Amino acid sequence: MWKMTLKQRRRHSELMNGAEALKRDKHYRLPQGYKPGDDAVEDAKYVKVFEAFQAIVTELQELEQEAS
Repeated sequence: MWKMTLKQRRRHSELMNGAEALKRDKHYRLPQGYKPGDDAVEDAKYVKVFEAFQAIVTELQELEQEAS
């Protein structure tokens, strides 16, 4: 992270804050006993949070690749 430019470090901080916010979302983890497919609305919420978290992780990896 120390080799990152100021702009990259700021973006990294924004992404980390976004990841932490998603971890606090109630749809971040599946509750015990939850069966996908029972409720399409809830499934969509879990998928949306998962995809958002995955996008953040991917961008973080790309940012760290650029910096090294």
